[in-house]
Amino acid sequence: MGEFEIFRSRQNANHYVAVRLGDTSENAEGVRGSENLKFLTRIPDDDEPRIAFDAEAARQRIDDHGFYAFSVTIELRERAD
Repeated sequence: MGEFEIFRSRQNANHYVAVRLGDTSENAEGVRGSENLKFLTRIPDDDEPRIAFDAEAARQRIDDHGFYAFSVTIELRERAD
């Protein structure tokens, strides 16, 4: 299949944007060139389960809009007594 490139917001650590590796469309290039985003990692487009990333939703949003914006919030649930 391919890979997704994941970028993280410089202003909000919970906000991320994904584009397809190799996509040269205007939206994908806009994400890559944004001063508000920083490259974080690549994720294989292989339908393996991942915490906080839904490859199927990403494919649909990228097909419709050229990118997939999502947020991840991590909350500690254990008490540190």
